[in-house]
Amino acid sequence: MPSNVELFLRALGRHFRADQLLVNKQALSLYSFDASPYFGQPAAVFFPESTQEVANFLSMAAKFKVETLPRGAGTNLSGGTVPKRGQVIICLSRMRHILAIDWEREYAVVEPGVTNLELQRAVEAKGYMFAPDPGSMNVATIGGHVAENAGGMRCVKYGVTRDHILGLELVTAEGKIFRLGKLALLDGKYAINSRVNTANLVDLIVGSEGTLGVVTQVMVKLLKKPAAYKTLLCSFNDLRQAGDAVSGVIKAGIVPAAMEIIDQKLTRAIDDFVGLGLPRDTQALLLIELDGWEADLSVQMEHLMQILHANGVTRVDLATDSKEREQIWLARRSVNGALGRIKPYYMVQDVTVPRHKVATMIQKVEEIGKKYGVTIGLLAHAGDGNLHPHLLYSDRERELPQIEAAAEEIFQATVKLEGTLSGEHGIGIEKRPYLNLVFRPAELEFLQAVKDAFDPCRLLNLDKAI
Repeated sequence: MPSNVELFLRALGRHFRADQLLVNKQALSLYSFDASPYFGQPAAVFFPESTQEVANFLSMAAKFKVETLPRGAGTNLSGGTVPKRGQVIICLSRMRHILAIDWEREYAVVEPGVTNLELQRAVEAKGYMFAPDPGSMNVATIGGHVAENAGGMRCVKYGVTRDHILGLELVTAEGKIFRLGKLALLDGKYAINSRVNTANLVDLIVGSEGTLGVVTQVMVKLLKKPAAYKTLLCSFNDLRQAGDAVSGVIKAGIVPAAMEIIDQKLTRAIDDFVGLGLPRDTQALLLIELDGWEADLSVQMEHLMQILHANGVTRVDLATDSKEREQIWLARRSVNGALGRIKPYYMVQDVTVPRHKVATMIQKVEEIGKKYGVTIGLLAHAGDGNLHPHLLYSDRERELPQIEAAAEEIFQATVKLEGTLSGEHGIGIEKRPYLNLVFRPAELEFLQAVKDAFDPCRLLNLDKAI
C-alpha cells in the first residue's frame, strides 16, 4: 500500500509541471544540507512559482498529512532548513520577482526568492537602500531574512530585519492566504493598508524560521542612502582592547552604522584569500563606519579618535574614497569564503551579550577554545553585542563532538553574562536543545501553543526553533 508521501507526490504530479517536482535521489542530496554541519535527505523538493501554488501545495500536504519544510537559498547557519525528518521541501527560489516599488511612500514588495543584492541594485540608482546587509547578501534571500530575522553589519544603527518589514503575505500550513501588516492589494495594485493593524502578527512571523507559515510576499521599508561615510580599519594588540573600544564608543553616545571585530586568524585568512594587504600582525581589527551628514561626521570623528587612542589602538586606516571603502567591506564579507584556508569545516555561533560585556565574552571564548583544544576564529557585530565565534575543525566524525561541547559551554557563558543564544542565525536544529537555558518551562509551553495555533496538525518544519 502506498505511503501518504507517495500518494501526495502522485497528486502533485497531476497538478503541477514535471520540472516543478524533484524526486531524483542524487539531485535531492543538494537539498540535504544548509550552511550548518547538519544533514537530512528530503523526500522530494517542490518549486512553486506563485502564492496560489504555495497554497495549493500546502492544502494538499495537509490533506495527506505530509510534513513539509520551506527553504530559500540555504545560507542559514543553524540547520533550520535541514530536513532531518525526511520532509518534502517547498523551495521558493523561483519566486524572485520585485513586484512593486513605491518611491513616494518608500517601500518595495518582493517575492521571497529575491536576493538582498538584487533588491539593493534595484533601488540604489534612486539613492535608496534596504538596511539589513548580512555577510551572505549576494545570495541570501529576503524570505530567508524574514525567517531568521537577519541583521548584518549595519544593525548597530539600523536594526535587524524585523525593523524594516512593513507587511507580509503568509500561507498557513492548511493553505490559507493572509496579508499581514500594511501590505494590501487594492484594485490589483499594491498599497499601504491603514485600516487593519496586524503589525504584531508580522513581528511574530519574522524570525519564526518557517515554523508558522510560508511567506510568499514581503513589503520592505526603503531608506535614503546617507550623504557621506567615514570608514576606518583600526588595529589593536589585544582582542579585548577592541571590545573595550566598542563599549567606549557606545557609552559616548556615538552610533556608527557598523562596528565589526575580526581576530588575527581570520585577518590572515582573508588577506590570503583576497590579497588586500591587511595588517597581518595585528591581534584584532575593528572596522568602524560612520554615516550621515559630512559636518556631523567631522565632529564624531574627533570624539571617536579620542576613544580609540584611550583604548590602545595602534593604527587607524581611513578610507579616502569609495574604492578603498569597498575594499574594507570586501575584506569583511570574505570571511566565510576564507575559512577553508585555516581548516575545511566550521561551526559558527552568533551568541549575543550586552554591549558593555563584549570584552568579557571575548575572553570567555578564548578560554573555552584553549580548554577544548579548538581553533576559534572570532568575528563580531560588536556594536550590538553579537559575537560570531567560528569553531574550526578538520575531521567531521572525530572532532564534531568536541566542537559541540565547546559550543555548549559558549552558550552557557553567554547566558551567565545575561545574553541570548542567537542574534540573527536562529535556533534551528543546533540550539534547540539549549532553549531551557533562556526560557522557563511555562514560556516554552506558550511558544508551543503559538505553533499549534498556526499549525494545528503539526506538519510545518517540525523540530526546529520551538
